[in-house]
Amino acid sequence: MEQYSAEYFKKLAHDIMFDLSDEEACELQEEFKELLEQIEVLDKIDTENVEEMIYPFEAETVFLREDKVENVISQEAALSNVKSAKAGHVHVPKVVK
Repeated sequence: MEQYSAEYFKKLAHDIMFDLSDEEACELQEEFKELLEQIEVLDKIDTENVEEMIYPFEAETVFLREDKVENVISQEAALSNVKSAKAGHVHVPKVVK
């Protein structure tokens, strides 16, 4: 844990132009120590014969419907109420200068 001393965190904060008080550095050091302990616990878990997860749920939660073409209107009907149409497309004034 010596490599993650309060001075280490103060230097790291200085390198990224972040002000860190001595008290905050000590708090950060303690929080990081707890994090490392939690990681050590996770590292002890035997995952040798565990299949990798591709999807986090047993069954997929996204149910896609099959596309069905319905209520199709012609291009002429779609463009019948537009203010301006060019080459079969809706024409709008340029908004970016």
